[in-house]
Amino acid sequence: MPPLRLKWNLYCITASLLLFPTFLLAQSLDAAKHAAKVAIKAFAKDMVHRVENRPRNIATLTDKRINESSGLACSWWNSGVLWTHNDSGDDAWLYAIDYTGRTLARFKVLNAVNVDWEDIAVGPGANGDSALYISDLGDNNHNRDDIAIYGVSEPKVDVHKTMQESNTMPSTAYPVRYPDGHHDSETILVHPKTGEIVVVTKEGNGHSGIYRYPLPLRPKEKVTLERVGDVAFHNTFLRGESLYAKGERMTTGGSVRRDGLRAVVRTYTQAYEWTLLPGQSLVEALRGKPRQFLLPLTIQGESICYRPNGKALLTTSERLPTALMEIPQ
Repeated sequence: MPPLRLKWNLYCITASLLLFPTFLLAQSLDAAKHAAKVAIKAFAKDMVHRVENRPRNIATLTDKRINESSGLACSWWNSGVLWTHNDSGDDAWLYAIDYTGRTLARFKVLNAVNVDWEDIAVGPGANGDSALYISDLGDNNHNRDDIAIYGVSEPKVDVHKTMQESNTMPSTAYPVRYPDGHHDSETILVHPKTGEIVVVTKEGNGHSGIYRYPLPLRPKEKVTLERVGDVAFHNTFLRGESLYAKGERMTTGGSVRRDGLRAVVRTYTQAYEWTLLPGQSLVEALRGKPRQFLLPLTIQGESICYRPNGKALLTTSERLPTALMEIPQ
């Protein structure tokens, strides 16, 4: 993106091109003045747009118990509430936080174990309510035979209190396996209209597999995921096989917009966003070309979700102090 000075020079050149024929043809300077105003207004509007759409730190999470915010999702039922959880090492807790960084409540997820929770999504549940889908699919050593997705009804949160503690309704485990061996995964996508569940694996070479859960959901039955494609994630800054170079192409989280028309998958440095047509599945959309853009640089940033209105993305990181970042769209 050109620097500010270069942008100004480009606008001045544009203004000159507009002004020169005006001086030759106009009976007065009125048209020339108008052309100059148009160019200056266009420059100012562009600069305002760039400033307003810059990523910004909107809060810092105040609860030091949230020391590895691995997944993030915006509540459907509780206005102004975000759901997050820690990576492996914590118990089966979900944290309800607000946009100022306060912890409103902590919920113990009944009938669940946090072996390596990596992502969370909100999607349709039973009887038309909203449900939280927790991805216990982390497998750094590629040897787990107990990976699963947990589904639980979204709890109601009293947004007027902080540091509350309660339990969720009993969760349901959906054990899964891959058809082609063990994989590590930190990304789950749930379509808000159809309930389609897609898992994207985390690969050091950037070639991630796309796997779909064959609906309907089957509690306690180990289901084989369907491999339905792959996505390539690329390096922008570094090359090679160093840890930092791999981080540019390793997926760490994802989200689907509430209206089902956008989906995003992130790496440690970038986001890849796909457009979904009405009625299109996630699998079909992921076969298309994504829009790629940089994310705010944070220490081990892994989570991402859309604001409920779809006008911005939100991210956190797995390190303290944990910043809540907003990226306007």
